[in-house]
Amino acid sequence: MTVRRFNGEYVAVAPLYDRTPEEVQARDRRQGQPLHRWIVWDAATAVAAVSTWRRPDDRLFLYFVGDAGSVGRLTATAIGELGRPVHTMADPAEAAMFDALRRAGFATEMVAERFAVRFTRALDRLRRAWTPTGYSVISAADADHDALFELDNLIRRDTPGTGGWVGDRAWFAEELAESPPFDPATYLVGVDPTGSYAGLVRIWRNPAGPRFGLIGVAPPHRSTSLGAALIRQGLEAASGWGYDYFVTETSLANRVMHPRLARLADERLGVFHQLIRRP
Repeated sequence: MTVRRFNGEYVAVAPLYDRTPEEVQARDRRQGQPLHRWIVWDAATAVAAVSTWRRPDDRLFLYFVGDAGSVGRLTATAIGELGRPVHTMADPAEAAMFDALRRAGFATEMVAERFAVRFTRALDRLRRAWTPTGYSVISAADADHDALFELDNLIRRDTPGTGGWVGDRAWFAEELAESPPFDPATYLVGVDPTGSYAGLVRIWRNPAGPRFGLIGVAPPHRSTSLGAALIRQGLEAASGWGYDYFVTETSLANRVMHPRLARLADERLGVFHQLIRRP
């Protein structure tokens, strides 16, 4: 078997992604950044591939598909050509892939746990979470996008696993304008008495069900009830979508959210690892 850089062989790689060639090509175009992809070939058959995605925190992620036994050679090729640390996400429940990544030299840099939480249970706990005096809550659809962008960067940089985040303005604007999971009633912004943005919550309306994506409050406002109020209002809106549960995840290193979710969750859905491989 041989490893070669991708040269437009969409027909060959599409089955690895469980997509049509046209769907893979469209996804590549939407990525909006230089694409690196390598393929493992067994004669004329593509048996595995790896592609890259650079996150706004400048972490370069690898996305593996196909035969887990090819992870080592794909990693070595990617590292050799890129010459920089790379990252990937892995689920220990997928034992063959997780073990292959370990053998390829990947090490854990962050572990997060997924939870399923019943709306009624969460809202009962939050029934007294009112917006602090002088503060207000608006939809992200009505917010100043430049100010919201800066707040999003601040909160992401303070979130385990995304330190150093510097967002891309075009990507951020597209998320608000064109992202199907976006719902203006569940992407909310807290505004302090001076008119500055102080916190945000976002709950995505995914096809598989509601996903609680992020809650964050700027440091000067963390002694207030703003965070809890944002969560309550977002969950109240999302509870009207016809689902009993929402899913979310948080880093085990998050000393505030992880223990709270562990107590609140109806089901603990497992953990996933953010891994790093250095040259």
